[in-house]
Amino acid sequence: LKVHLWDDTTLPMGYREKQLYSVEGFSTHPRTTLVDSAEDADLIAWVSVRGNTEKEIPPTNYSNVVLLDYADGCNVHQKRGELKHMIGYFKRSFVLRDKDSVYVRNCTLEEVIGGIFPFSYSGLEALVNKDIHKERNTLITSVLRTEGTHNKVRSRVVDWTKSFIEQHGLKNKSSLGDVGSGWSSSDFDHTYLSHLADSKIIVTCNPWNWEGDFRLWEALLSGALVMVDKMAIPHWMPHPFVHKKHLIFYDTTNQSEFNSLLEYYIEHEDEARRIGEAGYNFVLEHHMSKDRVSYILDNIESRIVLD
Repeated sequence: LKVHLWDDTTLPMGYREKQLYSVEGFSTHPRTTLVDSAEDADLIAWVSVRGNTEKEIPPTNYSNVVLLDYADGCNVHQKRGELKHMIGYFKRSFVLRDKDSVYVRNCTLEEVIGGIFPFSYSGLEALVNKDIHKERNTLITSVLRTEGTHNKVRSRVVDWTKSFIEQHGLKNKSSLGDVGSGWSSSDFDHTYLSHLADSKIIVTCNPWNWEGDFRLWEALLSGALVMVDKMAIPHWMPHPFVHKKHLIFYDTTNQSEFNSLLEYYIEHEDEARRIGEAGYNFVLEHHMSKDRVSYILDNIESRIVLD
């Protein structure tokens, strides 16, 4: 299947989604080949982060268009109605969450043809820690940022983690705060990834009012034990993660449970390491960029109309 990645003229916004995730996924998938020209394609993949919707130029007059909407928030693309032949709409951040980051509802709207398919980020080759069995020197890591309204639940979780570290005398073995550099429109920072690879337990959390970030996949492919707030989208995607088998899900409203989980896996390092490695291998087997392409094709391939 010949696939063209549509240029909507808004780079560098969406650099990772457009130039890393999509290129790697479609170029490595056995059923797809990337082509430079939209006219030569069987499928047009429009990758959008809606960073500047007014300037986006959609593939209005083309057939077999799939919209991969990576934008934050539980809302749909304002220009979707301009697509004359959209055969699939895939939405990251498919859920609305309340003030405590607890699931409220999904984003399905009937006027979108065929409904909206939940979507998520994935693993990337650039994130893979090639030596997960090396000695790790940092017991607990959290690299969450706490500034801004969208980080208010993250701030709570960081406070919980900080309090736990202090109460257990683990300050010299743990690390909280930013490491390295990098942002959503850049390549992944090697200092940052090396820090994750040196960590035994990584505490992460989604933004309070939407689901899906890079941090979960960065953490999982480090091979550390990952603790993340409870999520809905992974359970709707193929091959859902299993609590206490691939990672640890915690409740953002229950500090006592959070502390108990953290304490247990500090005291049971072998079990923590096994779960971390299981999560790492599970991502490699089922949740890389090419697996997201399989998910897309499985849902829309029968709708493609070829001349």
